[in-house]
Amino acid sequence: MTSTLWFFLTWFPNYLTQEKGITALKAGFMTTVPFLAAFVGVLLSGWLADRLVRKGFSLGAARKTPIICGLLISTCIMGANYTNDPVWIMVLMALAFFGNGFASITWSLVSSLAPMRLIGLTGGMFNFVGGLGGITVPLVVGYLAQDYGFAPALVYISVIALVGALSYILLVGDVKRVG
Repeated sequence: MTSTLWFFLTWFPNYLTQEKGITALKAGFMTTVPFLAAFVGVLLSGWLADRLVRKGFSLGAARKTPIICGLLISTCIMGANYTNDPVWIMVLMALAFFGNGFASITWSLVSSLAPMRLIGLTGGMFNFVGGLGGITVPLVVGYLAQDYGFAPALVYISVIALVGALSYILLVGDVKRVG
């Protein structure tokens, strides 16, 4: 999830100007749209998770559904490789970052799983692992963009989101507090 975030924080304006030839002014406007979409995604995922619990879904299903859906939606970032139309680029990027925001409910999963006495440590470890994306993504995207263009970089971001979704599907079982 943090890989998509770090792409938008570190490389998105450069992607628009260098890869797609969009002016800096237009890129500035286009950069705001995905962040607004992510804002909506964050709010909507919390609302949906609470609604699912009220409808009788298990805590695990209510938390994992927005995470998995959001990560899968994030993979549409790769679609920008197939268009040079600024409107479609903005739509695809906004949709991808909306998905990232929608998946942000992962934090609530940590507090539901961790033993009460270790919630702080568990949250810190979760943030640490997520922060690794802040180290690796700018480097990998920079390397790929410099040597191959941004197309493989967007594939890289999509693959990470897909692996994340699959990990929640295949590895995260029932949501029950440990200890």
